[in-house]
Amino acid sequence: MEKEYMTLEEVADYIGKKRATVYNYVKALSIKTHKFKRDRRAYISLQDAKRIKEAQEKPWIMGEDGKNAA
Repeated sequence: MEKEYMTLEEVADYIGKKRATVYNYVKALSIKTHKFKRDRRAYISLQDAKRIKEAQEKPWIMGEDGKNAA
């Protein structure tokens, strides 16, 4: 069963980069992070994690200024 949300650390492992890189992608792709009660960690949806992985593999989809072209 796949998770619906992943921590930023899990996303870093998923894409094979460091957590700081994930933060940069979150900002560049305007991804909204979520926090849940009694948990200090930030989460993003699995769909957004897949968007980050796609942007890493195909940087041209983000556009020239680093913003999402879509």
